[in-house]
Amino acid sequence: MWDYDVLVLGAGPIGSTLARFLAEKGFKVGLVEKKRIVGLPLQCAGLVSWKIKKVNILPDEFIINRIKGAIIHSPSDYTLKVSKDKVEAYVIDRVSYDQYLAGEAVSHGVELLTGSKVTKVDHNQGKVTINGAGTLSAPIIVDAMGFKPGQRGFRAKQYLIEFQDTKMDPEFLDLKINSDISPGFLWRIPLSETRARIGFFSESEKSWDFLVKFIKSFSSQFRTLERYHGNIPAADPDRRLYKGRCIFIGDSAAQVKPTTGGGLILGFRAARIAAETIEEAISEGDHNILRKYHERYHEIHDREIKNQLRVQRTFKLLDNEELDNIILKMREKNLKDIIMAYGDMDDQTPLIQEFLKRGLFASLIPSFIWKKVTRIWK
Repeated sequence: MWDYDVLVLGAGPIGSTLARFLAEKGFKVGLVEKKRIVGLPLQCAGLVSWKIKKVNILPDEFIINRIKGAIIHSPSDYTLKVSKDKVEAYVIDRVSYDQYLAGEAVSHGVELLTGSKVTKVDHNQGKVTINGAGTLSAPIIVDAMGFKPGQRGFRAKQYLIEFQDTKMDPEFLDLKINSDISPGFLWRIPLSETRARIGFFSESEKSWDFLVKFIKSFSSQFRTLERYHGNIPAADPDRRLYKGRCIFIGDSAAQVKPTTGGGLILGFRAARIAAETIEEAISEGDHNILRKYHERYHEIHDREIKNQLRVQRTFKLLDNEELDNIILKMREKNLKDIIMAYGDMDDQTPLIQEFLKRGLFASLIPSFIWKKVTRIWK
């Protein structure tokens, strides 16, 4: 009756990984991808925490650079430099990595169908229309098709830049905050001493001007090698992750970190939960069990996501002078030691709790907006 046990729509890193997990469990899996070449065009910054190796495979050949710290720039370019002795993040070749994960899925028996655009999904009947004509079916559908038109989110743009008259420490990335593009920010992610990915994510239309100025702040002598753009979904802890015979995962499920827009770690963690739930649903012959995926994911991740959303909302209250003052106060109080001890790219709640416990928010946030801030953190 069914063409597959599971149809995964979207061969991005999350979809390919979940397809592999399911194939390893012995299921017949179809992986549908609209692109003819997986991974192209590049649409992300390619920065992931070291924890990626805990939740998925990442061969060293796809690691371009290793990051130990960050330099945070205020609007007036006051800086706070934080670092650790060990590697905190990897800069990866996302195109090759995406293709590798799709290849791993295929090597485990997944049938990859490239150049197959999904034009309709019947969530209740388990039927998918491809290219407006043919149909495929499965008792379980996975929507891993990424950001969708009309979905709330942020614009993201990025350039691959090569500087011609300056060298920078490749172990440190740069992050620049500004109230005019908040809650987004600008970044410089180094690939080498002279080459970097420089971009932003924001809701603001002014972001392009800020990006050009940010690039020139490092040097006026540079070449633009490549341009990328895409969309980052807005995190939504209330989002329903299933519908009929279908579950949603990755960007289509808004599974991203609010403060950074990163989604690989969350998506890979979600893939583990989804694979276990799908196995149970197929074994029991009851697609209603898919609700457990929704429940388990939110139970594990909601606290962290909601805390990051509170940080995001707090920053949106601050103007540029107040952001400058926060960086200066953090330097004066030597708070980089606390950030180094408790900071984590993926799990930011321990650092937030430490700031709350020590009353540091009150010492950093201007008194005249403190009431608004306390309402956010109730």
